[in-house]
Amino acid sequence: MTNPSPARAKWLPRLGLVFAGLLVGLGIAEVVGRLDGFARGNDLVFMGPMSYPQDIYVQDGGMNYPNPDFTGTINSFGYSIKPRFSKWGTRGAEPTPGARTWLSLGDSFTIAVQVEEAQTYSARLAASEGVQVLNAGVDGYSTWKESLRAVQLGRNFPPEVVLYSFFTGNDFFDNRQSVRHGLDDVPLGPGEPGAPKFGLPKIGVIGPAMPAWVKFIRDHSVLAAHYWSWSETRRARSGTAPNARRFRDELRLFTTAGAGAGGPDMAATEGALRFAKAAADKLHARAVVAVIPPALVMDLEVASRTFRSVGLDNAPPDLDAAQKLAVGAARAAGVVVCDMLPPLRAASEAGERPYLPFDGHLSVRGHEVVAAAIARCVAEAPAG
Repeated sequence: MTNPSPARAKWLPRLGLVFAGLLVGLGIAEVVGRLDGFARGNDLVFMGPMSYPQDIYVQDGGMNYPNPDFTGTINSFGYSIKPRFSKWGTRGAEPTPGARTWLSLGDSFTIAVQVEEAQTYSARLAASEGVQVLNAGVDGYSTWKESLRAVQLGRNFPPEVVLYSFFTGNDFFDNRQSVRHGLDDVPLGPGEPGAPKFGLPKIGVIGPAMPAWVKFIRDHSVLAAHYWSWSETRRARSGTAPNARRFRDELRLFTTAGAGAGGPDMAATEGALRFAKAAADKLHARAVVAVIPPALVMDLEVASRTFRSVGLDNAPPDLDAAQKLAVGAARAAGVVVCDMLPPLRAASEAGERPYLPFDGHLSVRGHEVVAAAIARCVAEAPAG
């Protein structure tokens, strides 16, 4: 057995010290990052789940539904959730026919796979109101799709309240897309939209294949979250990100220039909210719309960073503009409007962090705030 050369014996301990120093430095940076949250500011456009399991959704025509046979786990930085879905494609236990029922419709803020089932605002409302609340949220749903889903579920579980969530971060755009795809022409008569056919091919947001250790770091490291946010910001500013133009269009509604010019997005939303009211009327239920703002409106500095991330460097912000547009359109449609901006802003100013720091969806505290505000809003709204 040969002994290492004197030079090699001299450098090996030094290399070991350098390696150990790097590990310690990375550990300190990780701790500081968790305390400081320095990757915040791009939550609206980037920080959703980094990858969804392929089989979380099934498709029936132009409608997606949570897969009743899904058994996977939703992983992203800051959470790891194993949701369950009923045979009706709702999140949670199998619904009970004949029970007092509310329908809770919405997008990713409603299905809320970032928190445990009992922590969602839908589950909290069920507990506080003493009713069965069917959580029928689906990532990316527009108000048009929520209305069709309400009628679909309401035939079997007649509701007292149909609760729609309207996320001002992207629902204006999503409503315009639904009009482009013809969902505004789908009738609410018998036989439409039909019961979901859960046997059709599975779809989902499919992340790239990667080694298990890379996936672990991606899902658990704040430094990885920061790097991902930084790299996606560069792509958006350069125009190479697939959704860069959409991000800019969505964010313009939060600027002075775009506040009064909703254009086709606003027209589509006004029609969608009237459609939502018609769907609830068909079910002989109260139509309630909870208007939920994105995290960026809680902090001007965060909003400015978000604007810069998509190339809106010189756009003067008007952080309440999109909220006012949505609330006004909902009131014009004749529904009960629950404005979530004041309670969420109050919670944010009190340091309660109602949004997740690296994701932009509601935190556990955020769901608690929203549930309490909706319950108060519905109780105080005039009957009829």
